[in-house]
Amino acid sequence: MGIREIADKAGVSISTVSYALNGSSKVTEQTRERIKAIAKEMNYTPNLAGRMLKNQKTNIVGMYVSDFGGDFYSHVIDGIAQKLKENHYELIVGSGGSRSRSFIPQNLVDGAIVLDSNFPTDIITDYANSGHQIVVMDRELSIPNVRQVLLDDEMGAHQAVNALIESKVEHFILVTGPSDSRDSIIRMQTAIAEVEKSTGKPVIVISSNFTVEGGRKAAKSIASMGLDNVGIFALNDELAIGLYEVLPEYGLHPGKEVKIIGFDNDELGRYLTPPLTTIDYSKHHWGELAAETLLEMISSSGEPTDKLIQSKVIHRNSLGEKKLNDKNVKK
Repeated sequence: MGIREIADKAGVSISTVSYALNGSSKVTEQTRERIKAIAKEMNYTPNLAGRMLKNQKTNIVGMYVSDFGGDFYSHVIDGIAQKLKENHYELIVGSGGSRSRSFIPQNLVDGAIVLDSNFPTDIITDYANSGHQIVVMDRELSIPNVRQVLLDDEMGAHQAVNALIESKVEHFILVTGPSDSRDSIIRMQTAIAEVEKSTGKPVIVISSNFTVEGGRKAAKSIASMGLDNVGIFALNDELAIGLYEVLPEYGLHPGKEVKIIGFDNDELGRYLTPPLTTIDYSKHHWGELAAETLLEMISSSGEPTDKLIQSKVIHRNSLGEKKLNDKNVKK
């Protein structure tokens, strides 16, 4: 069913139907509402490709993520979606494949936000060199038509290590994320350098994958080491949750025999026993800034710049008893 049939039923020209459905001021509000009602009755669906060819834009942004699991993505995506909605844009989210990525070169989206380590950098570069506007949230990439909106992982890692040092631990262990994750690499490298610089002590590194199950496996390795007064920096909170589940089975209790700090301030962390000390930042604000930057690039308004999201320590009791700064934790 097309606009010709709608025009015939409404007794108006095809151009009048087009004006009405596209929000043009060339028709009265009464005519617009009558035509929209007829279109709805006839189950009319606008042709996106045709509209895009005419307007040279879709008012749609594509976001690319590695998966949809955990607390993290929901907050970031919500921040992006809300900022886009305020500016009359819609968001589609894709994960894991070349078909959704092809929306970019086919001009089915006006720009893209990438938070997916599986999205090859060379493909991003090719798309950017072809004139497509892209914001990356997971890698450093300084080329035309690409802007970075990144988490300041160095700051967060410094904060985490200093919190562990203040808890007076004797041994330092890092439980990492995937080897191809920018966040994991920077947090790990910064933490190792900070521990060695501040204490002169070595750091034990356990490679993992940013999942609860990865934390469980790391806990068994840590228990087998037989160390006393251990400080663990889990490079995300899901790893920390896995540590919490298994370490007590070996007589190692968070906040007592082992001190643990996480990263991301996932909602569940505050309900653990004891509540988890973690590195906090606004995921929602991170998403908002990514969307705002991309919209500036699409509209060519001003000179969009790269941005860093700052972090802070949320002190709870997984580093031992101390003053809390999480108002939602009972004292």
